[in-house]
Amino acid sequence: MSKKSTRSSKPKPDPDSGTQSTVTALKKVLYISEKLLSDDDQRLRLDRFYHPGQGKDALFVTHPDGQIMELLEYAEPRRSWLIHSEICSNGRVYMTMPLDATLLALHHLRKHCTQKAMSLENIAVHEANTSRLLTQFVSSDSLGRVADVKVSGDLTFYKYNQERTLAWLSLKTRQVAETLKKKQIHCGHSAQSQNFVRSDKLAEDTVINEMNYTRMACDIVGRYLDADLHDQLVGYLHIPSEIQAIVEEKTAAQKRKSNVGQEDSNRKKIKLNNHDSDAASRLKISGLLDSEDVKDCIISPPTVEPLKERSMTAKEKALAKGAKGTKSIASFFKAK
Repeated sequence: MSKKSTRSSKPKPDPDSGTQSTVTALKKVLYISEKLLSDDDQRLRLDRFYHPGQGKDALFVTHPDGQIMELLEYAEPRRSWLIHSEICSNGRVYMTMPLDATLLALHHLRKHCTQKAMSLENIAVHEANTSRLLTQFVSSDSLGRVADVKVSGDLTFYKYNQERTLAWLSLKTRQVAETLKKKQIHCGHSAQSQNFVRSDKLAEDTVINEMNYTRMACDIVGRYLDADLHDQLVGYLHIPSEIQAIVEEKTAAQKRKSNVGQEDSNRKKIKLNNHDSDAASRLKISGLLDSEDVKDCIISPPTVEPLKERSMTAKEKALAKGAKGTKSIASFFKAK
């Protein structure tokens, strides 16, 4: 057997298999919010709730005081962590992000409370992990913003209200858009880093890309909504399609270039006018033109007319007649 075939026959070790030390396999890199670590007990819990944007259950970090955060995972191929003197083959990064649990509750309200009003206990019967979500992390006030609330004795019933939901989601979208503006995050298909954008161009883009901020904010909020509800929110906010947005950005860029070209042409005209005024002043000093002709040159520089000879006086005519036939003074300095 050749050496090449012997090497290829050996199985490659699996970095995530149990052959490595257990301590290294359990180490993970997690960025967690300080709000979840405010007390000494640090009684955190990992729960699985239905994620409407993903269409399946996802992990969430919860705290007994009612805080809930989504656990995001970023994984890239061929990545690892060097922790002290050990190498952790799991190069994934986990981080927590704050979340309004009402966005998760919308899926269950639209699924069970569209035709009739139901209590949270009845909704939880149909879903496995919904009881903890609706009873501990969603308040009745927040549900009242997206549903009609009816109270009968000790029981509270909720019925999904589409108009209230879209109004509440649009308010959420505008809040996210304002945050993007404060952070000066460039949105749109021609987004660039702020380090490579001039301040005057940045001010123009902020006005032009107003809808781009709304579109990106709508996409951020739509990550936690069902696909049909996200489409309804896009129509409610009158957000144009991406193809139309690309056309509008190209039109705005062409308009900006034409304005720059017009400014350059105006600068050239100013320089030409200054040059013409200087030339007219030199002609006036030379005495070759009359004062009226010089004024005409200053007032209307585009019209170019041939220079007019100044009419000679009687004294100048007599001197010219007397000098006829005489040699010029330059002839005396010629080489003989």
